[in-house]
Amino acid sequence: MMMMAVPPDDFWGIRFRYLNYLVPLVAALGVWTVGNIGRERGGLRWAALAAYAAYPLRYYVYDESIWFTLMVLASALAFDSFSKEWRRTPPKRRHVFRRVAVLATCAALYAALWCSYLYFHGTLTDSDGDEVPVYEALHHFFTSPWWLDVKQCVVDTWQFAQHHGWYEVWKQVVDLSDPRGELNAYKVLGLSPEASQAELTSRWRQLSREHHPDKARPAQRRAAQDRFMEIQRAYEILSSSKHRRARRNKRDNTPTPTHAPTPTHTR
Repeated sequence: MMMMAVPPDDFWGIRFRYLNYLVPLVAALGVWTVGNIGRERGGLRWAALAAYAAYPLRYYVYDESIWFTLMVLASALAFDSFSKEWRRTPPKRRHVFRRVAVLATCAALYAALWCSYLYFHGTLTDSDGDEVPVYEALHHFFTSPWWLDVKQCVVDTWQFAQHHGWYEVWKQVVDLSDPRGELNAYKVLGLSPEASQAELTSRWRQLSREHHPDKARPAQRRAAQDRFMEIQRAYEILSSSKHRRARRNKRDNTPTPTHAPTPTHTR
């Protein structure tokens, strides 16, 4: 995996091909990790020496899978012959957080190798069927107008939150997500959110007459029926919303009755 993750050409003026000399060390680490499982243990030195001793086979065996297999076998034989020994006592069970940290580190390294491989060796196919390297596609993506607009939107959101608080940002996000479907309903009826109830009713009646299924041809009756039902749902959503706001405003504007103090009778 590491050999595939190393870029074949120079990037940013750096010759990453020198990282190939770390491949024997990675193979030796794999042998050492497997060899230390259970009641056996051993050091890394002999496994690494054997792996580096077998590394020159790369220039004679052109199949990298065969060369890598021979290198791992040499490392495993050296570890088994000169380094492995039995544990006198069972290994101590490490703390769960330490084991999780080790597994997370290994997973992160493995994911980083895959990302490096995809970045330097992967290609994308555009709509014309041409292949574009992933690193070029990412470079153009981060300079595209769409990404610049998204970046500016994030900056504006951050600045708005600094002045008004994240709660106001959340309220705007909820409103823009149109949870009650009001924005889409206004779009269906062709009205603005400032339209009154009278304008809403007038527009609903007009569209209902125009798109009534009985006026459509038999071939277009299904589409007309869907459009008619969409108009009815939009009118119901907006009417309910306006009535609900009217009741809320009336309740908020109603003054709270104050009770006069109860007179006390004295004899």
